[in-house]
Amino acid sequence: MAFSNSRNIILVDDDPVSVQICNMIFKRTMPDAKIQVFENGYDALQWIRTDNNEKTHQVSESFILLLDLNMPIVDGWGFLSFFEKLEKNIQQKFHIYIMTSSDEDKDIQRATQFPNVKGFHLKPLTHKLINQISNEIDI
Repeated sequence: MAFSNSRNIILVDDDPVSVQICNMIFKRTMPDAKIQVFENGYDALQWIRTDNNEKTHQVSESFILLLDLNMPIVDGWGFLSFFEKLEKNIQQKFHIYIMTSSDEDKDIQRATQFPNVKGFHLKPLTHKLINQISNEIDI
């Protein structure tokens, strides 16, 4: 499936190698994607809540958000807990996929407790996974 012209990607990951891999994969698969990177969940939440607040309320854009679990300041779990307290019209604009190096069953199970999480995937990001996400959310 082809991607639409409007592509908004948010990477929340503190690992520069993972971020670089994601950037390379997206540039090959979605060359016109707008990619925003945050090194921790706190910075991503601040952007969603304040810097981008008017934009997310007024524009019918959607975002793919790739979330690492292990980060400083606010980790992926903390991000998800805070995210669920945001207004529903904001939550609906984000398609959250956990991208982590953890394959622990407890993490996979815990992720199912967050209704905003669309998928749990192991790093690294691949072209195949981008196509899978595209088919799931029809972008």
